[in-house]
Amino acid sequence: MTEGAPPKTYISDLRPGRVATFEATVAKLEAPRSVEQRSGGMTQVRHGLLRDRTGEVAVVLWGREVDLLSEGDQIRIVEGWVKEYKGRPEVSLGRTGRIEKP
Repeated sequence: MTEGAPPKTYISDLRPGRVATFEATVAKLEAPRSVEQRSGGMTQVRHGLLRDRTGEVAVVLWGREVDLLSEGDQIRIVEGWVKEYKGRPEVSLGRTGRIEKP
């Protein structure tokens, strides 16, 4: 590791309630679907699965995010929000997260 570089984060390191930056492969994507927002109106949501050498984590994409990924993409989630959903970690971009394709 080069001096000053952040430590490498893997999917097995992800913990709910934290922001994380990590690299993964898009292993699976479900078709987008329309859902009603709490604030009213409709938006698109898409669920998927990210994988690295240490494990898998669910990902959820909202609104314009639903078209950002394809199965097989190598991506980096930067400042993604990790929450617990149905007893397992799930990643979303939240307010500050973004997807990079290195």
